[in-house]
Amino acid sequence: MTAAPGLLARYAGATWTPPFPQALPSNATDYAARASPWQVARRRALRELNLALRGQGALLRQHIDPAQHRRILWIHQGTPQVGDSLMDLAARVLLQGRVARLDLLTDAHLLPLYRSDAVFSTVASSARELPADGYDLVMLHSMSSRSVRDKLRHFRRVPFVHVQGCYTGPEFNRTLFGFYRLAQLMGLPGAALEAVARPTMQASHAAHAAIAALAIPPGAIAVALGGVRDWRTYTRWIDVLRGLAATGRVPRVVLVGADNGLAMRDAIVAAEIGLPLIDRVGRHSLPEVHELIGRCALALCADGGLLHVAHTTDTPVVALFAGEILPAYRVTSANRTTSLHGARQVDDIDPDAVLAAALACLNAAPR
Repeated sequence: MTAAPGLLARYAGATWTPPFPQALPSNATDYAARASPWQVARRRALRELNLALRGQGALLRQHIDPAQHRRILWIHQGTPQVGDSLMDLAARVLLQGRVARLDLLTDAHLLPLYRSDAVFSTVASSARELPADGYDLVMLHSMSSRSVRDKLRHFRRVPFVHVQGCYTGPEFNRTLFGFYRLAQLMGLPGAALEAVARPTMQASHAAHAAIAALAIPPGAIAVALGGVRDWRTYTRWIDVLRGLAATGRVPRVVLVGADNGLAMRDAIVAAEIGLPLIDRVGRHSLPEVHELIGRCALALCADGGLLHVAHTTDTPVVALFAGEILPAYRVTSANRTTSLHGARQVDDIDPDAVLAAALACLNAAPR
């Protein structure tokens, strides 16, 4: 790390040092080695000054007290990725049954993930859509401009706690961060959190009915196609599926994905891999995909939103990662996940390795 006065280095270092005592899987060491303490400290100082100048210092709380904080709003704005949202908010289960109401303010396109949630009472993308009786506490997920904007504009006088606070920069396990941090805020025991630290989702009755109508047979495998970034998009599924066909173990393969998976879908169909296909690419909402994967014996997914949707089910998963994204940053011991990692891109993972991992999962499943 660039030489800097000790006080400055400590001030900057807090942005890549978790606020809790547990070890957090992250690339913080690598990040710290290449980060400029001056720039990092300046960013933190500006964000803290923004809150202080608007009278928020006296409203900051260090703990969540269920006796006082019965109505809580979690503001999670400015983090638009599906996977990050599911991981960041996974720890809400620690508040279940401990507070009277927990609501969520987040980006509009993420609302379907939580419409039927067992913990959030109301989910909204605008403060106007929230209950009018107000809140005892705001959980400010990050110090991003969007989250702070909503706090200052609509809940200026409401006490608040930081979730991530000034922590930003490294790649890290967001699920574990949330569980460790909420346990710290609530004074809960930190032991054994890893065993329950996983994202969750509940499908609506309509999503359940839509997927039930597909009559997916027992033993079917779901394969998530497509991706936003090339280095995290697996294009070697045809070889994997031909290998599965040769085993005679798989009655159906269900293809899922967004519209960016259509080209891969077309290639698989044209390849005539020797397995019956159920094509559902580009046809379902994320809650419906959650319900669909939950009815399969196994899910094969590259790192991306559908992987994290798969992690909200009890279905075993073979997950493909690459580059700086290590499995430890995305997976916990509560997930039923077998992880593979490519040096630079997920396509560096040999199809035979994916096939072997899939068969190992199928062999381990009760019959």
